[in-house]
Amino acid sequence: MANETGISEVQVDKKEDTAGCLGQLGWFFSGAVLPMGSLSYYRKAAQKSVGSAILFFIIFTTAISIFSTINVAVGTFSVIATIQKSYADGKIPEITISNGVAEVSGKQPFILLDGSDASGRRMLVATDTSGTLQEIDAHLYYQGFLLTRTELIMLTPQNGSQTVPLSELNTAFKKDPILINAQTMSAAWGMLSIVIVISAFVFLVLWYTVVRLMIISMIALILWGIVTLLKPNTGFGPIIISGLYAIVPAIYLSHLLSRSGFSFPGLQTFFLLVFWVIALVVNLANIKFFTDEPPLRLWTALIGLPMLLVYIVDIFWQLPAPYGAIALWVVSVLTGLVLIGLRLYFRFTIRQSEQPLTP
Repeated sequence: MANETGISEVQVDKKEDTAGCLGQLGWFFSGAVLPMGSLSYYRKAAQKSVGSAILFFIIFTTAISIFSTINVAVGTFSVIATIQKSYADGKIPEITISNGVAEVSGKQPFILLDGSDASGRRMLVATDTSGTLQEIDAHLYYQGFLLTRTELIMLTPQNGSQTVPLSELNTAFKKDPILINAQTMSAAWGMLSIVIVISAFVFLVLWYTVVRLMIISMIALILWGIVTLLKPNTGFGPIIISGLYAIVPAIYLSHLLSRSGFSFPGLQTFFLLVFWVIALVVNLANIKFFTDEPPLRLWTALIGLPMLLVYIVDIFWQLPAPYGAIALWVVSVLTGLVLIGLRLYFRFTIRQSEQPLTP
């Protein structure tokens, strides 16, 4: 019997699921779409185990991490082609250091960089084996690197000007000669790219999965305490399950606003709380519209497939502003409206068919 607050706890369905493997997969993958516009999905989800919701959350956020990592990999490894083209066009000289003596291709001195950063501080990167440049003017440059015939001169704001004989480089690398050309630089950048990609994947998984799960768990404990004040003996399961699925539309909306140039700290958490509260009302409120549970029709999640594809493509090939953001908004809004409209249509169709005929 409902209490005075009008909130009743959802009873967890402990019956064995006979939907089969295909039905389980359909339920699982529909979680990437249906939380956007299906209230009954939140109610059905709360009747399942917390473990299945956590598994969905881990796979969903890990998939986001994988796509983001692939994007990082494409960007870093594409630099190799730029390096090779720069050497072929003569924009970067080939350098050979043998017995502590440097030989540089092209006309000397060769200025690779002579410009200012965003703060107006100048930086110099150059090679000169002719003896024209013998030092970096600390009054003119904030930071710089100069390779002469026998020395490497480094200017840094922390240590000032330092000179390293090139013979020490041969000794340190245990290699003579040291070749700095398109092949060696491409190989070095390839190894560095592997380290960057692995580090990016680990960081993204920790951030998107581990940190988010910790945040959702902490918020769930707070909401659980609030809900139990209104409805004692409410289980923790429906609370955290609702949050684990509410993160799906929160991620989509925060990404849309971020692509539109509108973002602020806590934006995703704000949307998470909005959809979380909606899910809790659906799960716990004793309202006939919510307690009537029509067939879930997992196939309606296919409506969101074009949207998901557009999101994935946008990760790798962002359309220039404002067309990219407009395209994302159009496909997202249409997906949400069609999904909500179709599910409302089925709901009211069933309700009308169940009404008795009037003589």
